[in-house]
This record gives sequence, structure tokens and C-alpha cells, in this order.
Amino acid sequence: MTLLDRFRAPSRQKHPDPAVRLAYVSELPLSDRESIVAAAREDDDVRVRRAAVAKLLDPAVLAGIARDDADPGVRDGALAMLRDIALDSFEGVSETESLAAVDALADASAERTLAQIAKTSTREAVCLRALARLHQAASASNLFASIARHSPLEPVRQQAFERVHERGDVLAVAINGEFKETAVAAVDRLAEREDLEQVALRAKTRGAAKRASALLRELDERAAKNAAPAAADADVEAEDQVMSVEVTVETTIVDPATQEREREEAAARVREDAAEKERADALAAEHAREARDAERASAEERARAEAEAAQQAERRRQASEAEARDRREGLNRLNQLLGRAESLATKPELSLKTAARLLRDVRTALADVPPLPSRQDYEDVVQRLKAAQAALTPKVQDLREVAEWQQWANIGIQEQLCEKMEALRTADDPEAIARRIRELQEQWRQAADVPRTQGEALWRRFKAAHDEVWTRCQAHFAAQAGARSQNLALKTTLCERAEALADSTNWLATAEAIKGLQAEWKTVGPVTRGQEKAVWERFRGACDRFFTRRQEDLAKRKAIWAENFARKEALCVAVEALASSTEWERTSAEIRRLQAEWKAIGPVKKSRSEAIWQRFRAACDAFFVRYAHRHDIARADRVAAREAICAELEALAAPPSDETPAAAQEPAEGGPAPNADAPAGLAATVRGLRSRWQQEQAARGVEREQALALDRRFADAFRAVVARWPQAFAGTDMDPDANRRQLESVVKRVEDLAASLKNPAAAEVSPTTRLAAMLKEALAANTIGGKVDLESRRRSLQEDVRQAQASWSRVGPVADDVRSALADRFQRAIRKISEAV
Repeated sequence: MTLLDRFRAPSRQKHPDPAVRLAYVSELPLSDRESIVAAAREDDDVRVRRAAVAKLLDPAVLAGIARDDADPGVRDGALAMLRDIALDSFEGVSETESLAAVDALADASAERTLAQIAKTSTREAVCLRALARLHQAASASNLFASIARHSPLEPVRQQAFERVHERGDVLAVAINGEFKETAVAAVDRLAEREDLEQVALRAKTRGAAKRASALLRELDERAAKNAAPAAADADVEAEDQVMSVEVTVETTIVDPATQEREREEAAARVREDAAEKERADALAAEHAREARDAERASAEERARAEAEAAQQAERRRQASEAEARDRREGLNRLNQLLGRAESLATKPELSLKTAARLLRDVRTALADVPPLPSRQDYEDVVQRLKAAQAALTPKVQDLREVAEWQQWANIGIQEQLCEKMEALRTADDPEAIARRIRELQEQWRQAADVPRTQGEALWRRFKAAHDEVWTRCQAHFAAQAGARSQNLALKTTLCERAEALADSTNWLATAEAIKGLQAEWKTVGPVTRGQEKAVWERFRGACDRFFTRRQEDLAKRKAIWAENFARKEALCVAVEALASSTEWERTSAEIRRLQAEWKAIGPVKKSRSEAIWQRFRAACDAFFVRYAHRHDIARADRVAAREAICAELEALAAPPSDETPAAAQEPAEGGPAPNADAPAGLAATVRGLRSRWQQEQAARGVEREQALALDRRFADAFRAVVARWPQAFAGTDMDPDANRRQLESVVKRVEDLAASLKNPAAAEVSPTTRLAAMLKEALAANTIGGKVDLESRRRSLQEDVRQAQASWSRVGPVADDVRSALADRFQRAIRKISEAV
């Protein structure tokens, strides 16, 4: 067969022969769920589907098969598997799977199965789910009663008893209930006296019988209380009758003697009537008691009959279920036998013993086929048994012929073995003789199958030669046994030494010592036969105990090392996160705290210690190197911040790459031609950049040359932006013309103030004369409230100067040459005012 033909050959799963597919399904493991489900759903042969269903543990799939399969036997098998899964009959079935199996049993015909699950399952959730799925109908009352009587779980019994409403079912729970609480609850629901009397006489549980007796006593007491007023009324009536008779006598008879006699006669008649009434009452009570006894006996007889009928029905049901179960089990056994026979019949290496036993089993099964679930099953099984018998019979005959030929061949082999054993009589080496004897014995066992008549004679010949040769080896074996005993003593000593070291905690030294004992053990020869395993297990147990303890200690230390490594790694991450910080003092203190915490952490694994330490140290060094150059870094950061602002402003001033160069846009008069449309929010953007620039200017630390160069760069960029987009800044605090006018206004105000303080005559007098005049004015102000208050005037002038300087500083940017000229005028005026003050 070529490789392509091998691939074209049908698999056993899709083989056209149902017997091959059945054998395949019987050999499938339970873990191969997909193959089992495929066979149970899709196979055309009923036997294959039944065998697959018997190995299927999926409630959902089983529910679909029980609902949709065309064969009733397959459906019954699926329902039986669902019941077994719900009852946790298979190892490894979870509670979830049991609940799913209960949910799958939704058909009305499965009520008894659900009742059985609720009554026998040991899982409370499964029992309650099965109980909930039972329909509340009159026919189901006896099922609830049965569950209430037999369920081992108290919550299940309570819920089941709550759904029992028929009087007979309540009485059955009270009498036959196996649990005290449920039986007593049933007794409390009984109202008829005859029911209570039955429970008191026949209840299985003592608590139910006691409760019924107590209720009967309460009924008797109530009856006695009700009978006492009736007896009193009867006595009063009798006295009234006596009195009426006496009155009648008195009114009709005048003679005292006659009157007395008639009174006595009347009293006697009354007494007779009372006695007669008492006898009648006693007779009525006796009749009532007899009626009650008869009614009680009748009720007991009915209850016994009902119980016997229920028991018979239950026995019939159990017998029917047992018969159905036996039929299914018988079918399963026959399917297994046929699967084994059909699979082994095709094997070329089948032995005669296996084939003969299998043929005997097939013939026995064919001679006595047990009852099966259906007639079709019976016919299929008989047909397959006959086919298996027909296939095995010629194979057994062929194997038997081969066995007979092998027996005759073994005669010659045994004769040769006898000669070889007899040849050992002249050998000298005991070890070689013993080794050769064992080889010959093994060869004899392989050729032991011979005809009985020749076999006995050859065996006696072989054994006689063996005994003669073996006697010569016994002295050697005795010496060898002595040496083995000495070796056993040596190994026992090694065991004791190893056991003494097994509990040591000096790991390195003890490990070397035990390794030495193991090396010495290897030098000791074999020990007495039968003691090898025991002495070796003792020595190995002592060694294993020490090395196990060592491994456990090492594992604990590794856990501590791992924890320390994790903590140190976390410190590395924390330091690495702080390495680029510019909060110098706070970060320096935090890193020193982390270094102290590092020292408090224990050791880590040696192979990782140096690497984690170098990582931590590198992170710390990276920060402290930056800390040593923190002023340079801060200066560079401030310079970079100013350069970034300048770059942003220059980017706003630069024309796009697709615009015409600025030189081409200049008009004949000179100066750049502004663009028509300015970007949205340009003024706000430039104002923000200017605010940032002023904040950066307020921060010290930039060298004067760099600061001046950056100031010029910012001013140039700002002028370029304003020159390019003048309409965007018109009317704002960044409009150069408006700012120039504001500066000129401030300068004009200061110059006017300085001019108002100037006295033309003061320039022509001498300094002495000018000083005298000032003193005179001061004296006049101090003595007679002079013309001016010099101090107030001075403060007023200083406040005016401060306001002018504040106004000057608030004015936005202007051209440098304009600002420079105005600044000179402003400063000169300020100096004049200061001199005047």
C-alpha cells in the first residue's frame, strides 16, 4: 500500500462496518468528548449510539439526545445517564454538572426520576432543584410524601412535606417517616382520631408515636369536659321528676300512710328509671365503643391494605426498574464482549489461550442470551455473536494446530537442555555453573509446553542433572552468603551514620559528609538476598531527609532573597525616577533616606547582588553628579527657556516656505510689506510669549553677555512679528506707535513737573543766598504755618515720580532708538525732580 493509499483508507470512526465503529467507541477515553458526542449524535447504527451515550457525561448533549433520537433505547440510555450524573454516580462530576442534568430532565415522564434524585442525592442544591422541577399535581403528592419520608437532608424533607396535601400521604409520612422532625410535623397535621390511633400504634419513629398519644389524650380530656355538664343536667331533671311526683301525691292523697307509700313507690320508680337510663347509657356507650373499635379496625385494615398496595406497587416499580437496568447491563456486557471479540478477531498476534477463552465466552453467551431491552437488540446481539463465533472458530483451530506443532518442537529443545545440564557436571567455576543453570532454567520455561507423556520423563531427567550440579555450588554459595552478611553489616553502619547526620543544620559540611558516605556505599558489595531493598531504602531515606531539609531551607532563603531583591529593585526604580529631578534639596534628602533603607534590607542572591547594587549606585551617582552641577544646569535651563521663547517668536515672524521672500515684497520706499491676513489669536500668542519672557527675565542666573544677546534676539523677533502683522497689534498694548505715544506722554508729564519746580532767579544768586532763603522759608513754616509744607511737598513729588516710573514700565514694546531717546529725556527729568526735592 502506498502512502497515498494509506491516507485514503477510511478511519475506524468512519468505517462502513458498524462493528469496527463500535469497537472504536468502546476504546475511546472519556476525555475525547468530541468523538464521543459525534458518535452519539451522528452514527447510523443504534448500537454505536448506545455505546457512545453510555460514555457521555455532558448533560446538555444528553438532553438533546433524550429528546431528539429516533431510537427509544438510546433515549432511555440518555435519561439513565442524566439520572446518574445528577446522583453523582461518576467520579469527578461537579455540582454544576449535576444541576445541569436535573434541568435537562424536564419531561413530565421524568417525574419519578426527579423524585428519586431529590430523595437519594447527598447534594442539597441538586435535591432542591429536582424538587422544584416536580409538578404540583394530585398525582405527585405521593412523590412528595416519599421524599419527605426518605430524604437524608432536612431542608429537602421540609420543602417536600410542605407540598403534601392528601390525607393519606400525610398519614403515610407520620407512620413511615424515618426522621423525627418530619414525622412529628405530619402528626400535627392529622385531625381524625383514627389517624392518630394508627400513628400511635404503627409509627416508625418514637417521637411521632409519643406526639400522637399526647394528641389522643388531649381529645379524651376535651370529651370528658364536654360530658360533665350533660350528666349534671340529667341529675337535675331526675330530682325535678321526684319533686313533681311528691307534689302530685300531696295534692291527691290526704292519708299520710298512703301518701308515704305512694311517695316511696314514686321514688322507687324514679330510681328504676334512673337505673334503666344508666343501663341504656352504658349500653349505648358500649355500642359506641364497639362501633369505634370496629371503625378503628376497619381503618387499620384499610391502611394496611393501602400500605401493602403501595408496597406492592413500589416493589413492582423497583422490580420493573431493576429488570430494565438488568436488561441494559446485560446489553452492555454483551456489547463489551462483542467489541472485544470483534477487535481481537482481526489481530494477527492473537494467542491460543486468549482466543479459546474468548470463543468459550461467545459460545456461553450465545447459548444463554439474557433478556434485552428490545427485540431488535436481541436479534442484533444474536447475529453478532454468531458472526464472532464463525470468525473465531477457524482461528482457534489454526492456533491449536500451531500449538501442537510447537509442543513437538519443544521436545527436541528439552532434550538438548537436558544434555547441556548434564554437561555441567564436569565444570569447575561455581559462578559460571550457577549462571549457566539460570540460563538453562529460563530456556526450559520457554519450551515448557510439551505433550504430557514425554514432558514428565524429560523433566525428571533435567531435574536430576540440576540437583547434582547444584549440590556442588552450595559451598560456594555459603561463602558468598557470609560475605553478603558482612556487606549488610557495613551498609547498616552506613545507614546509622547517615541517620545521625540527617537532622544536622550545618548544611555544607554535612552535605560533603553524606556524599562521602554515598561514595563508600558504592564500594560495598551485594548484601544478603531479600535485604537489598530494605537496607537501601533505609540509607536513601536518611540521605533524602537531610537533602529535603536542605532544599526546604534553601527555598526559604531563596524566598527571603527574592523578597529583598524585590524591595531593592523598588528602591532602584524610585531612585531612577528621582535621578532627573531639579528639586535639589528635597530630592537629595529623599535619596539619602532611600540609601539608609537600602542598608537595612537583607542580602539577595549572590549572582544578582552585584548587578542590583550597581544599578542603585548608578542612579544615585547620576543625581549627585547633577546635584554638584546644579547651578550650571539651572543656568542652562533658563537659557534654554529663553531660547525656546525666542524660537517660537521667530517662527511666527518667519514667512512660510511657499511665500515670496521678504526682499521681493519690499516697496520702493523700503521696509517690509505686511501680509493682509494675520493668524487667529496672534496677539494673544505674542502676549503670552512676552509674559513668559518677562518671567524669565525676572529669574536671575544668566550671564550678562548671554542675557543681552537673548534680549536683542527677542526684541528683533518681536519687531519682525509686529512689522509683519501690524494690523494684529493695532490698538493693543503691543502697538509700537501707541506705546511710543504713551511714552512721550509720560516723558512730557515728568518734564512739565520738573519745569514747574525750576526758579529762574535761583540761578543768578549765590549758593549762600539760596540756602538762607530756604532756611527763612523753613522757619516761617515752623513758626507761623508757612506758605508751604516742605515734607508734604517732597512726598507728593516722590509719589509722582513713582507713578511716572510705573507708567513707564507698563508701556509695551517700541523701537529701540525711540525708547532710548525717550528714556534719556525721562531720566534727565527724573534727576531734575530729585535734585529739587
